Amino acid sequence: MTNKSNVYSIADEHQRQEEAIYDQASLWIAKIDRELTEAEQREFSEWLAADPQHVSVFSTMASLWDNMDALNLLADLFPTQKPNAHRAAKQSQKRPPQRVGYLATAASALLLMVVGWFGQNQLDWLSPNETVLTYQTEVGESSTIVLEDNSKASLNTDSVLNVTFTDSYRLLELKKGELYIDVAHDVNRPLNVVVNDKVFQALGTAFNVQVDKGEVELIVTDGKVAVVDISDNNKKAQTLSTFNVQDTAVEKGQKVSLSQTQPRPKVEILGLVDIKKDLSWRTGNLIFKGETLEQAMGEVSRYTKVKFKFAERSLKDIKIAGRFKTGDVDGLVQVLNNNFNIEATRINHQLVLLRKKSYPRVSTH
Repeated sequence: MTNKSNVYSIADEHQRQEEAIYDQASLWIAKIDRELTEAEQREFSEWLAADPQHVSVFSTMASLWDNMDALNLLADLFPTQKPNAHRAAKQSQKRPPQRVGYLATAASALLLMVVGWFGQNQLDWLSPNETVLTYQTEVGESSTIVLEDNSKASLNTDSVLNVTFTDSYRLLELKKGELYIDVAHDVNRPLNVVVNDKVFQALGTAFNVQVDKGEVELIVTDGKVAVVDISDNNKKAQTLSTFNVQDTAVEKGQKVSLSQTQPRPKVEILGLVDIKKDLSWRTGNLIFKGETLEQAMGEVSRYTKVKFKFAERSLKDIKIAGRFKTGDVDGLVQVLNNNFNIEATRINHQLVLLRKKSYPRVSTH
């Protein structure tokens, strides 16, 4: 009889090895972005030659991130890979393993508070006798809630969500943070997500909403979502009914940015790779493919209370590529030191100092 513990340990070890290959491929792509030294070129060639899976994973990762320098270098080192390099992402059925960080998986991180009749967190234009459930995650935490209608709501770091369900409507108010909602179909009760003065309505679909002060971003991953401005008080009563989705629909694969300072919404069409990148938080990862160091540290800061200080302003424009675990500051510091022209120093448990690396001068005498 096969020992189940042995089977599990073999499977776990295989997964760890696969994850290690993806991590190594990510590091090599980051190194190629800032150019390899001669020693690193030899080490890279040896790593590729050591296992055919190294070539396959590296090709897939480079294609997913549209890294032409990495693809061209691969083609130079392995000419037989050249015809396949650009279509590797489409043909390969493998994707980076979905690994959830230790901070992101804790179900106990979710704080559920039952707010009494017409609590102060409730929208002021709803009936005063409706019960509101409030779900909250702390910095560095995330959680998934199955709502009473079987919709699945995933909350990212530092988020607050109010939920009100009745026999006639389903209403979610995102007070802050980020929400991914996979909506259960109910033609008689449209589901509405309210953010600031915007309503996102769907009958049965999936979408992501993020709010950052006055900025709101919507990404639709399935179906259509109606976007309605309810800053006019006369429109608030409409929120619990059905909007004309045909006139205001945002479709699958589209991202819409809304702000108080921008009169018209900005609409982008996203590819599958970009959607996976933007929603990588759901698997406990952050993916960067050419963002500046300032942008990357801003995103990292959402998941930790550690602050990042730039010693030189020019550091902010350095380009970053790679996959990082949310909340793993020590791992991030190690990657920045090893793979970029950056010296990252952990000053204390609350501060990381970033400066350019200084190399000792070589004497000519």
